[in-house]
Amino acid sequence: MKKTFLTVALLSAFSSTVFAQSSVTFYGVADVGVQGLSAGFGKTESVQSGQESPSRLGFKGTEDLGSGLKGNFVLEQGINLSNGASSQGSAIFGRRSTVGLSGDFGAINMGHDKTTTFKFFDNFDPFASGFINNGNGLSGIYYIGGTATTAGVSSTTRGFNSNSIYYETPNTLSGFSALGQYGAGEKAGDNTAGRSFGLNLGYKAAGFEVGYNFVKDNIQNAQLVTNAIKSNTVAVNYDFGVAKPVFIYQKESDDVGTSIKTFTLGVTVPVDVAGKVLATYTNLKNDTVLPSGAIAGSAKQFAVGYQYALSKRTDLYAAYARTNQDANSTGFAGVVSAAGANINELTAGVRHQF
Repeated sequence: MKKTFLTVALLSAFSSTVFAQSSVTFYGVADVGVQGLSAGFGKTESVQSGQESPSRLGFKGTEDLGSGLKGNFVLEQGINLSNGASSQGSAIFGRRSTVGLSGDFGAINMGHDKTTTFKFFDNFDPFASGFINNGNGLSGIYYIGGTATTAGVSSTTRGFNSNSIYYETPNTLSGFSALGQYGAGEKAGDNTAGRSFGLNLGYKAAGFEVGYNFVKDNIQNAQLVTNAIKSNTVAVNYDFGVAKPVFIYQKESDDVGTSIKTFTLGVTVPVDVAGKVLATYTNLKNDTVLPSGAIAGSAKQFAVGYQYALSKRTDLYAAYARTNQDANSTGFAGVVSAAGANINELTAGVRHQF
């Protein structure tokens, strides 16, 4: 009997130790706002989910495997708060579904995740992936990559890689960092079709930060023609305390004639401990030749926003963006417009994180 009690006690202690070394977290973002939009088709008023940041539900977990090695997973589903539907169509975990290992060597994860370019802009762009451009954020028409079945044009509706392997360096490299992504095209008989590659390089020290992103994305159009989009992006910012200015430049091209250059000047200004002002000016030059022989056209955008934290988890926000387009330009970032129409967007809402 004593042996039985001793065995049970040892097993209980061992089990408690194992569970203490593992954790699973349930988290999410609930974000919804009102929007007024004018893009050449008449004025539209709507309730939009995920204006400041995409609404989502997620699970993430980690297990300590010993000797500094950990097992990790993330499962994340996008939610459209305005109607309760998934924001990724039929995908159950369309925002992120990865599993991997981390340790002194860094982290390796496999599955479905944001592209390296999307992660790059989340870090540098003052509006990141929210506030303006129909809730897609990104102060321009930057190419952010990701699997697509349409012709190779810039679009913030993409931004996620499937069938991918990610490697991230540890945080012990004296301010230097790198993130690499390889996405298998998984096309029988053609290893290059649909294949993607992304790379982020960065350095950060004493308020100064500089970064570089490269992506090559062999997306295919409806005729299964590989477009081989390439983009190079550089960004630099410096946090002065009273303001954090940033400069971003990207050059994008592909095998079917796309040629776009975009730069953004932006700034984040803390107003007090709870509030901050965001502002950007973006100039886009699109030299892509349209089927008609005309040049696609350029655009300029000015955007300003304000965020006020009611608590660590809940904040209010408002933003306004105006875009002036050339005659042949038909959209900027996440907003589709009539050709040459000026775009005006006003949004305000509330976000809760848990």
